[in-house]
Amino acid sequence: MDVSDGGPTGDDAVEQPDTQSKRPPNHMSHTFYDRIARGNNLTKMGNSSNPRDVAMLIAAQARAPVDCPTLQAIGPQATNQAVKAIAIARTFLKESQSIDICVQPEFFQLEDGHTGLLLLIRKKTRRARSGEDEAQALKAASGTDAKVLAGAISSFAREGHRMVITAIGAAAANQAIKAIAIARKNIEEEAIDLTCKPEFTEVNEGVTALRMLLLVEQT
Repeated sequence: MDVSDGGPTGDDAVEQPDTQSKRPPNHMSHTFYDRIARGNNLTKMGNSSNPRDVAMLIAAQARAPVDCPTLQAIGPQATNQAVKAIAIARTFLKESQSIDICVQPEFFQLEDGHTGLLLLIRKKTRRARSGEDEAQALKAASGTDAKVLAGAISSFAREGHRMVITAIGAAAANQAIKAIAIARKNIEEEAIDLTCKPEFTEVNEGVTALRMLLLVEQT
């Protein structure tokens, strides 16, 4: 499914089911179960993708007996929209007693030699927020070297530490996700892996950041 051209925007597109009849037949809300049945569970994100629309589908799939989608993003803005969609989906799922989701980013190769990001979404059992106060605090900025941040993430992961990365803005979020993907590659032969749980947090007054909790798990 390609949502790179965006979808309906505003609360009416999300809150009122009776508006679905006004949507085109190929809108994602009509096609996503058919798409899953065909084994195509890749959702392509674009710069103008509506994170809230995508979040609704992620949450619906998380609640249903199907796999969650993999989001494909090329470029900082698309990556930011993808992470925001996952964070919003997690807020929707807070209404559930037991379901949560996490994301595991990895790179994929484009035909022109450049790379994009695949954000694999997995279902997790909802857990109490324990141990986050002891998590190692990290920051990502637009100018952050993803490889340097990945080195720090890898080191903390080997020691079994939880981490929290804070990122403000699309470029910073993109560098954080790239760093997590690199770190996962760094540690993949050490029988450990990383999962990421993004959420929104307010830093200073009126400034919203993405807060990404990283957990280490055995493979």
